[in-house]
This record gives sequence, C-alpha cells and structure tokens, in this order.
Amino acid sequence: MEGTQIANLLRAIAEVVESDPKLAKAVEKCLTNSLKAQKSKDSSDATSKQLDVNKTLDNGDIILAECRQILREQGEEQLKLYLTELGEQVRELLKHGQLDPKRSMRRRKDLNSIIEHIIQKLQAQNKSGKLLAASISKT
Repeated sequence: MEGTQIANLLRAIAEVVESDPKLAKAVEKCLTNSLKAQKSKDSSDATSKQLDVNKTLDNGDIILAECRQILREQGEEQLKLYLTELGEQVRELLKHGQLDPKRSMRRRKDLNSIIEHIIQKLQAQNKSGKLLAASISKT
C-alpha cells in the first residue's frame, strides 16, 4: 500500500469516527488502553534491561566491551556515569579484562577510586591497542 492510499484510508476512518459519537468514544477508549499498555511494556522493558546488566556481570567481558565503547565514543565522563550506575558491581567487573590482576583494588572501600582505576586501565589498554595497530599497519 502506498503512502497516499494509507492517507486516504486514515481520512475515511477519521470521517466515520467524527460522524458517530459512540464510535469516537470506543476509539478513544481503545487508544487510551493501548497507550497504557505501551507505557507498561516500556517500564517492564526498562526493568528487564536492568536485570540484563545484573546477569551479564557473570560474564563481565560484555560489560567491559560496553565500557570500552562508551570510552571511545562518548568519553571519560559518560563512562564514569555508567560505572557509577553499576554501584557495588564494579568490584565484580575488576575480575575481568586484567583490570585487577593482584586483586588489591577489590578490597578498597571507596567506589570512586575503583571507578577511576577502571577508567585508567581501560584508557591504557585502548592506547596500547592503538599503538599495536599502528605498528602492524606500518609493516
């Protein structure tokens, strides 16, 4: 169906709805219920996304990949906000990606220092990856 055909169909439906008050009320009620259902679905999707973050910490490499992407695309401040949202789970994140090989950072009480450590490590890894890529491309 082309755009003009769809527009004509919608105009015809609108004319019928405007001419019949009972039909107008029924359509309004249907639209209201549909909007409520959509809002409910959106809030449940947001909840499931939060649950997904909790689940993926079992595989912290996925979270680390997101962190690297945020650092590259949006910068250090956005990464800091993202890690702050994770809260206590940043301690679990230290177990992945060689961020805390001596396991000394996990014992720190201050989450901000842990977050700063993660950001520094990711920046260093990103920098070393770029240097490696540059050295490979020269040969």
